[in-house]
Amino acid sequence: MITIKGIIKNLEEIVACVFFSIMCSAVIIGVLARLFNFSIVWTDELSRYSFIWVVFIGSAAVLKRKKHITIEFLSVVVPKKTLKYLNTLIGICLISIFLVLIRFGILVTADTWSVPTTSLGIPTGLIYVVVPISGVLMTVYTILDLITIWRNKDGIEEPHPEERGVEI
Repeated sequence: MITIKGIIKNLEEIVACVFFSIMCSAVIIGVLARLFNFSIVWTDELSRYSFIWVVFIGSAAVLKRKKHITIEFLSVVVPKKTLKYLNTLIGICLISIFLVLIRFGILVTADTWSVPTTSLGIPTGLIYVVVPISGVLMTVYTILDLITIWRNKDGIEEPHPEERGVEI
């Protein structure tokens, strides 16, 4: 059963799936049209802009679920007491990058809001607004991770059993 809580909990995944479906549909329509020597210009643009949304919202979703690619070499070599500080340093670096995304994403969005796209005619800022949105989401998730790390005695954040992925 679909609940409001479930939708909110998985909002990034839902949005990314919607844009992924739009992207795939646009590509299929464009390919089929070309197969019959008919060109639909807006399909390329729609698929490109949908891909941008999938990448940025998907990045926030992956960070939220802690499914991103990590290099675990340091977590094995570094002592557990030092690991808390290393994870904090990594978190601060990530937040710094996300703040840059937010700042410049807002500037680009504001500068391009009144510029229409070539074939769809929608504001270009509507495409770029995903950059600060994903930056805010990723900043919030990183701060929550840092809080969890500092609440834990060892500084190691153990994933919830339901959130744990398949280990190879």
